[in-house]
Amino acid sequence: MMKKDPRQLRNQALNYLQRLLDDREAEAMRHDNLGTRDPMKVSTGQTALDVAVSQTEELIRSLDRILDRECPEVNTFRTTCNG
Repeated sequence: MMKKDPRQLRNQALNYLQRLLDDREAEAMRHDNLGTRDPMKVSTGQTALDVAVSQTEELIRSLDRILDRECPEVNTFRTTCNG
């Protein structure tokens, strides 16, 4: 099995998140226009898209933690005299 780069996975997740957010907004507008309510939101307080957005955001946070461990940002700088 090939190991994927966490940066690539994070970018894919960000793209997916944007599509979910767009779909959630479009779905909310559709319900408003039709005068209907999402049955899942009525029963659970969240739509399926709300749940997917939350899960994707958590995935991105997890990937950020992985990237922070693998590629910590260097907060120092080098000088020619190493001072």
